[in-house]
Amino acid sequence: MKKYNLWILNHYSGNLSQGMEYRHFFLARHLVNLGHRVSIVASTYSHLFSSPPETNGLVEYENIDGVEFVWLKSPKYKLNGAKRLLNMLSYSVLAQVTDLEKRLGTPDAVMGSSPHPFALMNTLSLSKRFSAVSLVEIRDLWPLMLVELGSMKASHPLARVFQAIENKAFKQADRVISLWHSADDYMLRNGVSKDRYRYLPNGIELDDSVFAGEHSLLIALDKAKADGKFIVGYGGSHGHANPLDQVIDACLDLKNRGVTDVIFFMVGDGPDKEKAVARALELSLTNLIWHDSVSKDVIMAVYKKLDVAFIGLRDLPLFKYGPTPNKLMDYLAAGKPIIYAINSSFDPVKEHDLGISIRPEDGAALADSIMTMSRLDGSTLSEMGMRSRGYAETSHSYKELANQLDRIIEEIL
Repeated sequence: MKKYNLWILNHYSGNLSQGMEYRHFFLARHLVNLGHRVSIVASTYSHLFSSPPETNGLVEYENIDGVEFVWLKSPKYKLNGAKRLLNMLSYSVLAQVTDLEKRLGTPDAVMGSSPHPFALMNTLSLSKRFSAVSLVEIRDLWPLMLVELGSMKASHPLARVFQAIENKAFKQADRVISLWHSADDYMLRNGVSKDRYRYLPNGIELDDSVFAGEHSLLIALDKAKADGKFIVGYGGSHGHANPLDQVIDACLDLKNRGVTDVIFFMVGDGPDKEKAVARALELSLTNLIWHDSVSKDVIMAVYKKLDVAFIGLRDLPLFKYGPTPNKLMDYLAAGKPIIYAINSSFDPVKEHDLGISIRPEDGAALADSIMTMSRLDGSTLSEMGMRSRGYAETSHSYKELANQLDRIIEEIL
């Protein structure tokens, strides 16, 4: 087997020290174990980080568990707007002009991921510069996501730029890797040929460490359990696509029903969190607890303590293409029963009886499902959780996904 040098461009990539997101760190670790050299080019700031890297220069290098990280200095931002766009552009410019090869060696393959589309342009350009294999990984559909969220009109000049970048990547990349279960139709209509399309979903590091010490969030969970509460939890981004209002509506519904033995923990950060917390305070929801993002080992310990994990997305047409959300993977790894509120072609909860699937954006449906789950006996909930873990092991192990990515790269090389 040929050993290769792979560069991964992902603005938001993190690791066990910095926090979310973890996909490329875990894939890279397994590829390194196969004998390959893998470097991740990431930003010094992302709203997903629980602990941003401490850097001084414009470009800094760090080796983490055998994976070479390149940190590109990018300005901080709080909400979606000009500062966030500047953050994206600064990353893309530095990725293009920095002589990364002096430290990382000449790449045999460049893979760019699309939490924003500018990295796709970097991927095409850098792969051409070094005569390397080009792989573009489609995490979000641009600009379709922004248009359907109401953040941007399809006629907006920036939307046209994003669409042009996405289409160019679809047409020119050696391989187009989709995290979406059923996005092949969309991508084939926009320039991807069948022979270049590959599905590689989000995954799970099944050997994740679980925090065993004291932490304020874990103490709060233990107290809720001691008080006899049925604990529901959500961990992840608090942004435009996430089910913040559905959770608030459900907690209000439960409060109005006089339900006092259910408590909902919301863990994470994002541009819509401040507004959501303010609304919950106005409604005096004592059954809803908010907490900032925590490290990977702590959040896995949190999930272990939940009775039920919740995941949802807004009811948008684009989700019919089947996103495979990161937080769902963690719930599966933790072996939890799941309430699933995504209108999607990808619904393992319904398909494998891992919990209850409900309508998105429906607070009453969420309240009803919580009550249904709370009335189940412990053995039934435990069996659902065991099926979740079993499904994780057979379908979403990062070790197996890394082997699949390795085969994708090898087939081109």
